[in-house]
Parts: sequence; C-alpha cells; structure tokens
Amino acid sequence: MEREIAETRKEELGGMDPVSLVLPSSAEYVMLARLVAGQVGRLAGFEPEDIYDLKLAVTEAVTNVIRHAAVESYEVEYRVLSRAVEVTVTDAGGGFNVAELTGEPDDQGGFGLTVIRNLVDELVLDSKGDGTRMRMVRRASEPDSR
Repeated sequence: MEREIAETRKEELGGMDPVSLVLPSSAEYVMLARLVAGQVGRLAGFEPEDIYDLKLAVTEAVTNVIRHAAVESYEVEYRVLSRAVEVTVTDAGGGFNVAELTGEPDDQGGFGLTVIRNLVDELVLDSKGDGTRMRMVRRASEPDSR
C-alpha cells in the first residue's frame, strides 16, 4: 500500500524526484545550474519562453550568491511539480536583512532580485545570519495565453 501511495504522489509531481546540485561559488558553474533548469523545465512540459524565463531566474539567483554570499559553495534544488517548477537556492553565507530591500535597484545593486520577481510566479526569500534561502516557483503558461 505504501508503495502505491508513493507512486501516485510521484505521478502528481511529474514523476521526478528532486534534483540537487552543490556547486562551487564560481562563475564557471553558472551555466551548469542553467542547463539543469532548462532540462527540468522541459520535463515539466514548459514552452520555450517559460524555459527561457526559468533559466534566467536561476542565473540571476546563483549569480547573487556568487557576488554577495562569500561562500565556497551553495545548493540548487529543482523540483518538477504539476505544470510548474520549484527551484530553491540555499547558501550558508552571512545573510542580510530582507526587510531592508526596497524592491528598487540602486547603486548598490538590486537588479537581480527585480529580474527574478518579474520572471517567477512565487518568490520566497529567507535570510538570516546563517545563510539565505530563495525559493522560486515558475508555472507553465497556458497555451491560449500566447
């Protein structure tokens, strides 16, 4: 019975277990995070425009880690949901005060988060002294909305 429930649950989530990468905090590995995002988007049934947006959001998220977190490595986890993809980027850096983000880019930066907010359907940012966790959900566009 437990196996049947697990298989049913797996079908609901697109039939795929989460994919997790631990990447060195180096620009040379951004393309790997992007490539996996593209493949996960294809597995979720995304159209090319949705895949492009997902890849760009992941690129911005991991670039933020590399630029601001001052860590040796970070984790990117990809989950295929029903007609959606959830990506979580986690680092063990010093974190920052999320409440201080104005939402507007300035001379200190902020363009990456603005871009991400415009590319995904859900964004949850949790940051404290022991690291930052960014969870993004991108849903597949409806075919008739193009």
